[in-house]
Amino acid sequence: MRASQIITFIVLIFFCSVAKGKNNSSLTKNKGIIIKLNEDGSAYSKFSFASQFWFRQTQLNPGSKTASGDPVNAEADLALRRTRFSMFNKLNDNIIFYTQLGFNNLNASNPKSVLFFHDVWAMYDFVPKSFSVGIGLNGWNGISRLTNTSYQKTMTLDNPGFSIPAVNHTDLNIRQLGIFAKGTAGKLNYRFSVAKPMIYNSVPENPEQEKGYEFPSTNLAYKGYFAWHFWEKEYFQTSYVPMTYFGTKKICNVGAGFDIFPDAIAEFDEEGNRTLNDRALFGTDFFMELPFENNQTVSVYAVFYDYDFGKNYLRRSGAMNYWHGGTLAEGAGNNEFKTGTGNILYGTFGYLFPQNLFEKAGRLQLFYAYSHKNFEALPRALSNHDFGANLFVNGHKLKLSVQYSLRPMSDNADGADHLGAFLFQTQIVI
Repeated sequence: MRASQIITFIVLIFFCSVAKGKNNSSLTKNKGIIIKLNEDGSAYSKFSFASQFWFRQTQLNPGSKTASGDPVNAEADLALRRTRFSMFNKLNDNIIFYTQLGFNNLNASNPKSVLFFHDVWAMYDFVPKSFSVGIGLNGWNGISRLTNTSYQKTMTLDNPGFSIPAVNHTDLNIRQLGIFAKGTAGKLNYRFSVAKPMIYNSVPENPEQEKGYEFPSTNLAYKGYFAWHFWEKEYFQTSYVPMTYFGTKKICNVGAGFDIFPDAIAEFDEEGNRTLNDRALFGTDFFMELPFENNQTVSVYAVFYDYDFGKNYLRRSGAMNYWHGGTLAEGAGNNEFKTGTGNILYGTFGYLFPQNLFEKAGRLQLFYAYSHKNFEALPRALSNHDFGANLFVNGHKLKLSVQYSLRPMSDNADGADHLGAFLFQTQIVI
């Protein structure tokens, strides 16, 4: 048995043994570190520290090579996927100031991951819960609920990528400098932002015809997301939304969003003449969380994306991909075609078991996620599958997760059309 298989087995045993343990009351009572700024505590600063630790075993694309240049078909690795320090400041009844500092993807190939600010924004509540306006480096995004989901509160272990299609191109890890407005009017929850995207240029020296390229536009971008609440209402103090409330809320929402960046796509004719077009990204989604007997909960999310990055645009990427070589169009390592001009259908289904299943040690959730990607530049559609489980020892504050993922290959000569990856994650939030 290979070492990576032994580690995988140990991880699964650990996951099951924790489920039989006793509840940790000190964790259950943890509400973060709060400092009162006035006598009655109506003004305060709340500090939070969070980290996600990953172990994974990944099948790699054909032709992949290690840093030493040796061929490799699969590899196990460990990483700090995300580490964050945040500070939520409620200065008075109307003013909120929020900052988040952290780093991503610290692993053996990236041991000095860069520490940077993810969020720095201030907000004024003109009408509490109904109308607020803010400014700064923020993640009040459009397109879909999944685009705005908290990394701590996803159902799957990671965002599928295509819900944040411009990540680290025209934004800073999904954030942009801008002005935003948000609130709830009746049953309508809304967020809208005018942003100044980061400058990004993918136009090569000799551009091809019939192909869209990201152009360094200096225009403002406009984005928003609107959701109609059929059952209970949701209110958000920060931009990040959860994908489960553990049965404490009965939710049924239909939403729609957009992200428009004028003159951000360049296309060229046979004579080299350039035409600029808008980058237009749209999403329509549905979210339901239905609790029933013994606090069991079913969570369902579905979204349809319609993306226009210009003719035949494709973007490939893979989480923490440090491999080289590769014989597929996708490239090396765990790269795949994440997004592009075309349509994407994505859905997740989760089932949360009753509270007493593991003698109050936590809540177990099983989930499945599926994506169907139909890109203009590819001759056939691509599909992804994710199977997994979350053990919520203390909600999202202490969570153990396992996931097996199948990613597509577009043109593998060997005939296999999917490669797998096993992930184990420990998440802790203080």
